[in-house]
Amino acid sequence: MMNSDLSPSPKHPAGPQHPVGPQHPADEEAATAADTDTAVAVDNPDGVELAPYTIPPVPAIGWDPGTSPRRRWIARGLLGAVLAVQAALSLRLLAAAHPDEAAAMVAGRQQLAHLLHGTPVTTDLVDRINGSPWLYPPLAGAAADANGIWGTRLLSLGFALITTVLLYSLTRRLFNERVAICAIAVYAVLQSTVVVGFYAAPESAAVLLVALAAWAVVFTSRRHPALVLTAAPPLALACAVAYSAAFAVPAVVALAVATARPGGRLGRAALRALPLAAATLVLLLPYGTLGRVAGWSPSHGNAPGSAGSILLSTLQWSGLFTVLAVAGTIAYARKEQMNEHDASEKDAAPTSRGRRALLGTVLTATALLVPAAHLWTGTSGALFRHLGYGMLLAAPLAGVGLTRLVGAHFRHPQLGILVWVALLALGLEQSALRYQNGPDSGRLLAVLRVHTAPQAHYLTEVDGLAEYYLGAVSKPEQWVSARAGTDYRDGAGVQHHGDDGSTAAIRDGWFTMVVLDSTAPRATDRALSDALAGSGHYRLVAQFTSPTGDSSTYKVYLKH
Repeated sequence: MMNSDLSPSPKHPAGPQHPVGPQHPADEEAATAADTDTAVAVDNPDGVELAPYTIPPVPAIGWDPGTSPRRRWIARGLLGAVLAVQAALSLRLLAAAHPDEAAAMVAGRQQLAHLLHGTPVTTDLVDRINGSPWLYPPLAGAAADANGIWGTRLLSLGFALITTVLLYSLTRRLFNERVAICAIAVYAVLQSTVVVGFYAAPESAAVLLVALAAWAVVFTSRRHPALVLTAAPPLALACAVAYSAAFAVPAVVALAVATARPGGRLGRAALRALPLAAATLVLLLPYGTLGRVAGWSPSHGNAPGSAGSILLSTLQWSGLFTVLAVAGTIAYARKEQMNEHDASEKDAAPTSRGRRALLGTVLTATALLVPAAHLWTGTSGALFRHLGYGMLLAAPLAGVGLTRLVGAHFRHPQLGILVWVALLALGLEQSALRYQNGPDSGRLLAVLRVHTAPQAHYLTEVDGLAEYYLGAVSKPEQWVSARAGTDYRDGAGVQHHGDDGSTAAIRDGWFTMVVLDSTAPRATDRALSDALAGSGHYRLVAQFTSPTGDSSTYKVYLKH
């Protein structure tokens, strides 16, 4: 007979039993506030004393809040994956050199030859570079001597990848690895990042230097205030390399205030920014660059554009990204949550609402400042390059916006994936169109090659292309930049300069060939067109219009 004493009785449990508690808090705020273990009451109908069951603190994100080798290696692996995607997106862009790229390479080769061998600089394309001619152009010239346009573009790609690494490190110090990965994942697929990362222009180096300056500001935020001066050299150098980097200077200086040690007065935090601003200005003075930076505007050497076209381009190229960054700024200012600050560096960023709002506003302001400046000047030609400054500085808050969208414990990963895929699709299409946006330069060069001869003089609004690709049949000094103007003495001995010199030379039939570009400044293009129509010396031999349907057109006029 079976002993009934061996059977467990429902009224007499064999021992204290611990009911299984919930694995996660009911909501994110409860998880964030769970600083101590919470005891759970257990129904005990028989009066038997049971050991309390405790729920350990659960982090508000599915991410190890401590510093561990596993966490670091996962983050580095994701960083490498993002860099690979960014490089692949840029390397797929294959096209002939843009006039701006060709101008940088031609001027760079002559500047490099002058530095190394004292060879005179004979091209007027040096004035086309919106930055110091002794900084980026020699680098572009050396890369072009090594491997042509590919060498120069690979140099820009190296700058862009290092920029992304610095952005990751900067964001990780401000927040944590999760936000940093989201920030670079968004930044790496933007049109400006993809194009400038494979575009021979000084902005590629300038954006890198701005990223280095911002990183130095954040890195020194917990250290002696004087160490913030380490950000001054790269910030000043960025302004010298490309005058457009002046867009980012106010944001980097304000970042020194926003990242100052919590608990201190705002006035003391401001004192951290004043030496940085003063040191940057002082470093620009010896090179005579301060006046050029102060007087620079987006209209310098830039194509005109209507307010509607500028707004439309801004919305297309950075609209979704800016909305994500602004949403992240608002959400972060209202409430800090989801362990967005590294647990191992609790004081790495401000935590009060006012300081969070200041930090978010500082980082996102440049994303709105750049298109506002182009609207003010009515220019759009270099907008896609200049937007990179604002996107770089706003990327950390875009990362916050993406993590808030995904939610705690990756609750809504499909939303984050949807936004990222949308940004990727836009970046793919827009970057491809950017490289196709313009008339066929190959057909233009074929026409120019047929009509190019030694000792002749040519006026062109398409700066750089002929000088770079037709170096075997002509010399750079034979090509006069219409954007820079012409110094010309007419038959009566009167000296003419600028646009007046170009029109006077056309009236006298001094140029053998004239090449117009509809994206040139309106006043110059109109004056040259009127002079060509009224001189009677020239006939239109070729015209090429952009296949994308915009107003970009090349016209070639040949002397009778």
